[in-house]
Amino acid sequence: MIVTKVVGKLRDLEEDQQHGKEALTIEQVFLSWDELQKRILRKTSDVGRDIGIQLESGHLHPGDILYREDNHVIVVRVKEEAVLLVPVRNMKEMGLAAHAIGNMHAPIEVKSDSLLTPYNSVLVEQLTKLGLSPVKEDRAFAP
Repeated sequence: MIVTKVVGKLRDLEEDQQHGKEALTIEQVFLSWDELQKRILRKTSDVGRDIGIQLESGHLHPGDILYREDNHVIVVRVKEEAVLLVPVRNMKEMGLAAHAIGNMHAPIEVKSDSLLTPYNSVLVEQLTKLGLSPVKEDRAFAP
């Protein structure tokens, strides 16, 4: 199967399901954070279907629907991978952490009380020297 465009968003279909429509069968394609940025990919879904992705423009987001036929959809999901969770207590710590991550040219996801970035052992050392307490976790990361 070759996919050339996103045909919808899962959240829109889920809203329709709340209004009494027939249940969806959801097939999933798991992508890493960096694969979300690519326009051309070849992946295998969670049920073993080979899927070629050749987007004409843009890039993928979690919840994008790649294919829909009746109540069967193929949806983009973000796979769990090693990330650094950097808890911050104040704006000074936020600035220190963001600066260190930015110096590594690493992608970042900003939350109100923490930062997330892909795991990097050198970055762990730098953040620890700054007095921060980075924690390695496995979770979905989609900055």
